[in-house]
Amino acid sequence: GRLSFGSPDRLRRFLGVEPGSVTPFATINDADHKVRLAVDSGLRDGGPINAHPLVNTMTTAIAPADLLRFFAATGHVPHWVDFAA
Repeated sequence: GRLSFGSPDRLRRFLGVEPGSVTPFATINDADHKVRLAVDSGLRDGGPINAHPLVNTMTTAIAPADLLRFFAATGHVPHWVDFAA
């Protein structure tokens, strides 16, 4: 299927974030699991991942394994995509 970040309305409705603040941590707001999570496969084996903690005025770092644990806790299975291809 087609991948999209979604419209501003959909970002607010499903993830509770504004455009420019899209972050993997927003899956915590998707309790109904309406969002399909696509993650760049290059992040799986790299160093820390820097992401916004729901707002783009801050950044936090998390290890890939810890981010996977976060996804599991929110009930989201990442779909690994090679965006470089």
